[in-house]
Amino acid sequence: MATIVALATISFPASAGGPVRNYNGPEAEVLIKACWDKTLKERSMPSAGRIRSGMIKSVLCLEAVVVGQFDALFPDSGPVSREQDVKKLKTLLKAAGELYWDIYTRNAGCEPGCGLMAQTYHLSGMAHILEYMIREIIRTRKERMF
Repeated sequence: MATIVALATISFPASAGGPVRNYNGPEAEVLIKACWDKTLKERSMPSAGRIRSGMIKSVLCLEAVVVGQFDALFPDSGPVSREQDVKKLKTLLKAAGELYWDIYTRNAGCEPGCGLMAQTYHLSGMAHILEYMIREIIRTRKERMF
């Protein structure tokens, strides 16, 4: 039985009749860095409004990267609906963003308020979730070679 399991995990060369699969997709850190690089100038401005705007654009870019990977993860013929997973992602980000907003701007120490910069911190929390998801998607794609 152990031999059968071991053989099932080996990639055989095409000449042996088995598929040869290599991961030729993107690298997670390259995708993540590209989103942050696009907004660096805006996020570096001495204005909380500009920083917030840049953060929003980075989060939207990271979200687009995740959704873009759904095509590889969930082909049309697969058991998972891409549209359902986009909806799940949107629900997750909305809930996380609202919870982070409460943590950073509605905590007991924010009386009368925590300032404008605290109104960007929830975006960092959402970005961390998306970055982790991108890394896990790419790790899974590399592990399964697709």
